[in-house]
Amino acid sequence: MKKMKWIILPLVCLVLSGCGAAPVQEKAASAQGMIVTADASALAGEENVYALYFRLGGTDYLAPEQRQLTVGRDETAEMALVRGLIGGPAATSASLSPLFPQGTEVLAVARQGDTLFVTLNERFLSGYSAERSELTGEEKQQTVQKERQLCLDALSATLTEAGLCTRVQVLIYRNQVQGNSLRLTEDYLYQNGSDMPLPALCRSENSLYTPHNAAGRILSSWMGRDFSQLIACMASSGRPSEEALLEEMGAGPVLTGYTLAPGTVSWDGTRATVTAQLSLHLAQDDWTLPGFPLQLVREEGVWKISYDTLCSMMAKE
Repeated sequence: MKKMKWIILPLVCLVLSGCGAAPVQEKAASAQGMIVTADASALAGEENVYALYFRLGGTDYLAPEQRQLTVGRDETAEMALVRGLIGGPAATSASLSPLFPQGTEVLAVARQGDTLFVTLNERFLSGYSAERSELTGEEKQQTVQKERQLCLDALSATLTEAGLCTRVQVLIYRNQVQGNSLRLTEDYLYQNGSDMPLPALCRSENSLYTPHNAAGRILSSWMGRDFSQLIACMASSGRPSEEALLEEMGAGPVLTGYTLAPGTVSWDGTRATVTAQLSLHLAQDDWTLPGFPLQLVREEGVWKISYDTLCSMMAKE
């Protein structure tokens, strides 16, 4: 064990200097238990509130959980955040789901420039729920790819929002390493047999449950007459029973088309407004709502539409 420690230290030094055989930073970051960051001393012992991103139920979106983390003197904010992500959402965040396979551990983090290298153990490559299900063929491949992509997007969204980096490179430490590169390959994500390394992860707004994406999910549910999903997008305060809602929406107008602006968030972060143009149809009538201010409220960290706002959209003036 002592001999292993003497091997690890020179490798970490090579990461920060940028010297050695490519990719040196990957080999260095794979050193188990070694934590490297430029501002570890400034963060040690501090308490801060961070946004940790997890999957929003069974959707294709990520939503944040606000969590207060204490960064110990023997770790960094980067390490604490990745550990928090691997541990999954708090029990009180009922709408959020964990993303990392069971048994995943973060072994090291190392920064080079604006890229953060995150080394995980090989349990990260274990199967996801879709890989253990009865799905087969193309449906299984697409579902597995989505689960894995969301996991990578959650990692980059959490670390970039904390201001700790602009890109994230995931490395996998294996007991028996073949080749020089520890980077995830294209085969991990696309299941195509390619050993080409995946590029560093950038923040993906398409995966985040932003006000714009929340409004899009609400309106697409309405247009597709998927009222159960629409009800799941509604704030709990002030709404009638599910039975009454299903009856009311079933008798209401049909949404035939819509467009959305990006949207803005209120100064206190509790409300958002997305400008929408709606095309509606009921019986023999067709009408349009131009420039409708679709208002959303943040409920347990998730953007939802109020019952009153939904009624306003469905009413013909």
